[in-house]
Amino acid sequence: MFDKLFRQFAQFYESFNPSYFIIAVVAFSQGVQHLADLSINYMLKDDFGLSPAMMGLYLSYTTTPWIVKPFWGLITDSKPLFGYRRKSYIILFGIFDALGWIALSKYGTDSLYSALLLLFLIQLSTCFVNVVGEAILVEVAAQASRQQTNFQHGASKNVSIFFGVRAFGTLISAFFSGALLHYFTKQEIFMMTAAFPSLLVLVSFFYVEEKVDPRALDQNDRRNNTMQCIKDFWTFFQNPLIYKPVALIFCFMMAPSSSTIMFFFYTQVLGFEPSFLGQLKFVYALSTILGVLLYNNYLKDVPFKKIFITTTILYYFCYQSMIILVTRKNVEWGINDKFFCLGDSVMLQLVGELNLMPILVLACRMCPKNIEATMYAMLMSTINFGSTLGSQWGALFLIMLGVNQNDYSKLWLFIILTGVFILMPLPWVGVVQEDKILKSRDQQLEETKQKDCESDTVSTSNLRQEDDQQQLLSENEQQKS
Repeated sequence: MFDKLFRQFAQFYESFNPSYFIIAVVAFSQGVQHLADLSINYMLKDDFGLSPAMMGLYLSYTTTPWIVKPFWGLITDSKPLFGYRRKSYIILFGIFDALGWIALSKYGTDSLYSALLLLFLIQLSTCFVNVVGEAILVEVAAQASRQQTNFQHGASKNVSIFFGVRAFGTLISAFFSGALLHYFTKQEIFMMTAAFPSLLVLVSFFYVEEKVDPRALDQNDRRNNTMQCIKDFWTFFQNPLIYKPVALIFCFMMAPSSSTIMFFFYTQVLGFEPSFLGQLKFVYALSTILGVLLYNNYLKDVPFKKIFITTTILYYFCYQSMIILVTRKNVEWGINDKFFCLGDSVMLQLVGELNLMPILVLACRMCPKNIEATMYAMLMSTINFGSTLGSQWGALFLIMLGVNQNDYSKLWLFIILTGVFILMPLPWVGVVQEDKILKSRDQQLEETKQKDCESDTVSTSNLRQEDDQQQLLSENEQQKS
């Protein structure tokens, strides 16, 4: 047993890339900032008196920056800041993130609009840092793919690292989030949360990245030409092998959300205290980590179609089990509310993570060279846009059914109707053809390499001409003197 562990550690050490460290720090910072989630929910519910539907709508508006992730990816791919494509952006938006939490602790509870504006700023900053971290993630996966025969393993490993570390950060924050509300105010918790992006900024100064020579930023270089990046992205995205799976992912993520109404049900009907809600969040994060480990160790070689169909059906039945809770059948059967919620949460989050992981790995494998951040950000924004629409769909269904903080009589019907959306994408899962997607990506990679070689030749020629001109000028100045 110890020999096996030693061999695994030796293999990890040999394949370790220093970029993993900054990827892990970005992921951990993003996950641990969920420390303030309960405080935000209670602020909107108690301080501003929002209904479940309006809370869901307002929170979905603050997540708008996650929908336009390709724009942030395009910036970091094509426009180096202070000589760096990744490092400078992490530092800049990490500072904005920390300032946003500090401002929320000082002025967030003054008015609803100021709170929403600051939450929007925080989401924007977190989103941009996330885009840069995922860009580094895809770059490392692409480097590993050139050294490995099985790119599926490399993609699974890198995605598992990022989302596993993020879940670990969420796990730590969830452990303390509920308990802290008993001892600290919401404003004090917002101030504590500002420490995590501040730590990210500090660590980022030590991230080693190759500095871009300003003289080398020739527009013939595809990475520095924004319009060329857009053209490359659009050419790649027009491929039916790409846009059809993207459409499938979008439809799957668009299932109406029940998170806000369940928060109200837990607090008002079941009388759960913040400490127990923190325990539920802890269970969510623990189940997420377990799901990542299960997928990476046992399911990463399972074809996408097989695992997606199986986990989607399982997730549907786990989601429908909430009907037992909202109709209070569990009480009739002698099952304690807290016990039922903990068990149901484990299954729902575990299966949900196993359902999402193949999508994230597929997204990582689809990204072509030179537009890694843009393409991966577009795929993630598809997921986020679908989730945002899901929140709005959920709010609309709540309004139509008349379910609110004063009437939960039709909540069971809401769960039945929204559950149908989970199964709707299954008939079209055949549009995902993994082998053909990889062949298309490899073909695009070869074409890009040829164009990069041509670009490097032109850039080298231009640099030589600039050197010759500078030498002639210096010689003329010496003759004049």
